[in-house]
Amino acid sequence: MSAPWALTRKLILDSRWMLGLTAAALFWLSWLFVFVAARTEQAIREQIGENDPARTMRFLRGMGGGSMDFSTGAIEMAFWNHPMIILMFCVWAISRGTAAVAGEIDRGTLDMVLSRPITRTTYLLTQASWALFGLAVLGAALVAGNQLAHLRFVLNDPPGLRVVLRPAINLAAIGFAVYGYALFLGAVDIVRWRPIMIATVATLAGFILHVVANIPSLEEWKWMDKLSIFKAFNPVELVVKGDTFAFNTGILSGIGAVAIALALIVFNRRDLPTNS
Repeated sequence: MSAPWALTRKLILDSRWMLGLTAAALFWLSWLFVFVAARTEQAIREQIGENDPARTMRFLRGMGGGSMDFSTGAIEMAFWNHPMIILMFCVWAISRGTAAVAGEIDRGTLDMVLSRPITRTTYLLTQASWALFGLAVLGAALVAGNQLAHLRFVLNDPPGLRVVLRPAINLAAIGFAVYGYALFLGAVDIVRWRPIMIATVATLAGFILHVVANIPSLEEWKWMDKLSIFKAFNPVELVVKGDTFAFNTGILSGIGAVAIALALIVFNRRDLPTNS
């Protein structure tokens, strides 16, 4: 068995339960949001009629932002802004990023892993590949829950697979950016709790800034959104238009790639403590 595959097997065993349970939770949340969208459309038809979108737009715009319209896809994607959806990706990213170096040093197992015929670069890139695979699994769980729920519930115009993939990929890119800076923080430290704390505080602060900046009554604080990576995730716009998909996904992927490159440089140059 090659060293990279042995490391991958170890990563699977270490994190399979976390990945499986998180993916299952995202699948059922996505299913639930389609059910809620179906009930919302039914309530709209029964209470205000299909030809009176004005009140409906005011109600839905509060959930989905400026790109919100009357479409089924927009209603569904508005719920993807829920903190539970976004933060699950971030939890996976922070967990895997801080475990790669600082976590192994903390456990005293990094020396044993690196005693195999594996370079530090291969070790870190294998860690990053597994984290990226996990983000892809989480995104696939969201898409699967959404698409399978379309077979169960009656909706006006359910979005197709290609359309739903855009916000899922964009959300995975958010996770990749978070993973990048979590990995860098872990690569420079010798204990895991510190990079976890810093990465978690930075992520929550960015999310809070994004939420505050998008409260309609706080227009004067709109500038704070520029300080948050979560500004690059607008699932409603991605389904309705999709104009921001390439740019936002590229920026987020770039942040993650640069942070991983910096982590590689630091990890290859640093001295590791004994018995790590």
